[in-house]
Parts: sequence; structure tokens; C-alpha cells
Amino acid sequence: MLAGKGIHAIAVMWVMVFISFILVPLRMYTRVYVIKAVGLDDHVFNLAWVFLLLYTIFMTISGVHGFGQPITSLDPDSAVNAVYMEMVGQTFAILGMAIAKLSLGIFLLRIVVKQWHRISIWISMVSLSIVSVMTAIIFWIQRLPSESIYDPRVPGRTIVSVTPVAVLLGSWCAAVDFYFAALPWVFIWKLNMKFKEKMSIAISLSLGFIACACGIVRTIDLGGLSSSNYTEDTVDLIIWSGVELAITLICVGIPTVRPLYRTIFHGSKPGNSSNSRYIKQEEFNHSSRFRMRNLAKDNTLFSVTQEGHTESYISRNNRSDEEILVGQNVNNNDGIVIREEVCIERN
Repeated sequence: MLAGKGIHAIAVMWVMVFISFILVPLRMYTRVYVIKAVGLDDHVFNLAWVFLLLYTIFMTISGVHGFGQPITSLDPDSAVNAVYMEMVGQTFAILGMAIAKLSLGIFLLRIVVKQWHRISIWISMVSLSIVSVMTAIIFWIQRLPSESIYDPRVPGRTIVSVTPVAVLLGSWCAAVDFYFAALPWVFIWKLNMKFKEKMSIAISLSLGFIACACGIVRTIDLGGLSSSNYTEDTVDLIIWSGVELAITLICVGIPTVRPLYRTIFHGSKPGNSSNSRYIKQEEFNHSSRFRMRNLAKDNTLFSVTQEGHTESYISRNNRSDEEILVGQNVNNNDGIVIREEVCIERN
């Protein structure tokens, strides 16, 4: 039965599960009915929430066996079951945090325009995935046989210490959170939209700074992994792992429901803007001039005069800035749909 610090820990985790779950149906409704564009990042987001749920379920089972209580106060069988279930739960947390950040990375890939942005995002996602899987494997083979990790009655030998690897994962998670939160300020600042809209979108995409802070706190608490009083000394680590995963999901989910918010509170709908707008993808130091004339309702012809360079503009197709950022057609593998004709005039 739940007792000691386990009551507080499990309560916090279930609160995080329910709060983050609110964004699951809201996000899917926004993508299916408002934007009408469901992407891979939506499915990865849902999978990350499932991992958070499984993490919490297994930690609840561990709490029933004695998680949160001094291990010396538990009978041997209860202590073994508590540690084993906690380890299973921690495995879902390790992988779930990487999956949640993958969802944000895939989302960012849909809205960035420069090659180095895309390469850096891919490097971040792949490296974090590798470190996460490596940590999950080492977590279960740190001693052989694995039963000796959670059952002191089973003789075994130590293969590798899991604490340094866990610290590496925690630090890498925090670094990826920081980069994914800072990156939107790089490319959104150059968009052709009002300052208020820039700030609103950039801030909503930068909530990952909160997850970064949670990750730092969680990394500090990793010392409990090597404690002999495992069931009690890992309580803070378990709580902050759940909070970090939930906060990551919340930070990832909020930007994607912005179109639903604007539809409800501002009455805006996809495709109802009467004026075409354009985002400038590339900046050049050379001066240039361009002219623009409408050929049809949804098509615009550009011509750009510039020595040796062509400036690229995106036809907004009567869609708002937010819709372009978070709801472009996912069938386009390059992210933002480009509809333009550009020619160089030679004098």
C-alpha cells in the first residue's frame, strides 16, 4: 500500500498525466478539423504521452510494493518487487523523454527553411535517440545477471556504472531542450509579420526552456541511482522525471493548438484572410527589387532582379502566419509549401 514519500510522488505523477492529456485530444482536433493536416509529429506526440502513462502506472505498482518508503522497512519480496517495477517505469521514462523531444524536432522540421536548421535538428534528434537507447540498455545490464540489480539475494557482478551514462542523458536532454527552444527565435525573427505575432509565436515555441530547467533539476537528483536505500532516495528523481516528460509534452502541444485558440477566441479560420502575405526565406546583402502581380486567386508571379542571386518568397495562399507555421500541408516533405515563379532579369 502507498505510504511515506510514495503518496506524494504518485499523486504528482498522475496530476502531470491528466494535465498533459488535455493537449492530446485538443491537438488532434486542431490537426484533423481546424488545420486538416495530421503529421508524423502528432503520432509521436501521442506515443510519448502513452509512455508517460505507462511510466506512471508502473510507478504506482511500485508504490504499492513500497516505493517511497525506506527499503529496510520492507520485507525482501516487497523490496524486490518495488525496485523491479520502478526500474520498468524508469525505462519508459528514459525512452519517453526522447520520444517527446522527437515530436518537437519533427514539428520544427516542418517549419524551418534553411538547410543548416534541418541538419542541426536531425543531429539533435538522432544523437538524443542513441543516448536514450544506450542508457536504457545499460540500465538493465549494469550488473549481470540483471536480477542481481533489483534482488540483492542474487549474486552478480558489476559491468558498468549507470550513473555517468544517466548524467550524460540528462545533460543531453537539457541541451536539446535549450536548442529547440532557442532555434525558433533565429528563423521567426526574419518573418514578414507583426512584431506582436512574432513574439507570440516565438514564445509559444520556446516553452521548452521550462522543460530544460526541469531536466537540469532531474540530472542533479541522479545520485539516488547508486543509493542502497533505492526505494526512498530515488523519489525526487522519479518525480522530476515525470514532471520533465509532462512539461515537455505541454510545451510541445501548446504551439500546435494555437489555430484552435484563434478560431475560438478570435474567429479566424483557415483560408479566410483576404490579403496575401509573404515570408522571406533567404536574406542577402545585395540590394534588389521585385514586382508582383496576381494571376489568379491563389497564385502570384514574382520576378526578382539581383546580381547572381534570387530571393525566394512564399505565397501565403490566403493563410494566416500561424497556419503557415503550424499547419502546412504535411504531404510536402520539405515543410512549407512554395508556390512561386522566379526569374532573373538581365539588363
